[in-house]
Amino acid sequence: MYFYELLKQNRHLLNETEAAILEYLLEHSTTIKDLTIREVAAQNYAAPNTIVRLCQKLGFSGYTEFREGLFHTLQQQDNFGEVTSLDEQIIKTKQLINPNVIETLITKIHEADKILFFAVGLSRFPAQELNERLKILGKNSQTFVDPHVMKHNARLLTDKDLAIAISNSGTTDNILSAATIASVSGAETISITGFSTNPLSKITTYQLYGYTSELRVDGIDAADRFSIHYLINLLFTEYLKKYHSTSTSKI
Repeated sequence: MYFYELLKQNRHLLNETEAAILEYLLEHSTTIKDLTIREVAAQNYAAPNTIVRLCQKLGFSGYTEFREGLFHTLQQQDNFGEVTSLDEQIIKTKQLINPNVIETLITKIHEADKILFFAVGLSRFPAQELNERLKILGKNSQTFVDPHVMKHNARLLTDKDLAIAISNSGTTDNILSAATIASVSGAETISITGFSTNPLSKITTYQLYGYTSELRVDGIDAADRFSIHYLINLLFTEYLKKYHSTSTSKI
């Protein structure tokens, strides 16, 4: 299983101290091969056993396997040659993708009577793109500008419907509220967020993660949604392959 896939699945199991140590390890990924467990423990004022438990919670047998996994993941990235930050986002986002999850999600999209997209700010653009493309295929889908209308429509969902919530941070209040309402209404929910342990991913039925970075200008979110666009395009492409083979042959 991919290194980042293990992190995605198990990161929520870490306590605050372990999460801080993990951040330290990821920040020192380029020198991880030379870091002993005692050096990591000393730098983080922890016992070596704490590092072992952290790695085991993430799905590794211990620190050595974690270190080797991270090191080899970096080597694989280096094999792509010199990459831009956007290239890196795609490489790392692909490492976060579980094909079985993608298969499940396109089935849910196909079976849903109605699909609602919950997104605000810059995240509305990938939501609108997937919404419009699904409409071309005859799906009953909808996006919203007004958060109040979004939440009102979330209350009207049933167990035959699907809600897709998109948030780079996974902490946007209006999206959290709408996703919670949709879940209470009985609908299945999908979250598409940046790679982090975030509230939105915890309350949705299914999760997709993109590798993103934070960027603010005068306190305003200006981060790109490149990896999220990649994920929604992947969903649509795989959906076409499985359910609209005649359509793809005409493209």
